[in-house]
Amino acid sequence: MKQGELFDFVGENLDPLYNELEKLAQGTPSVMIANYKIRKNSFGIFEIEGDGVFDCASSLEQCYKYLRLSIK
Repeated sequence: MKQGELFDFVGENLDPLYNELEKLAQGTPSVMIANYKIRKNSFGIFEIEGDGVFDCASSLEQCYKYLRLSIK
């Protein structure tokens, strides 16, 4: 059985992680979350960069899910 998280029940809009990522959609060039630097490039792709990690996500939701699984 998978353990649920609070934001699975109340919605991601209340999650500080999601709110920080939303700043990218509003024009902030980059944000730091834990050990990751996330930025939205000119093609609308979210670039996730950290210690030995460089990955991309095509949407805010995909980036959010990636970080939720990576940050514990």
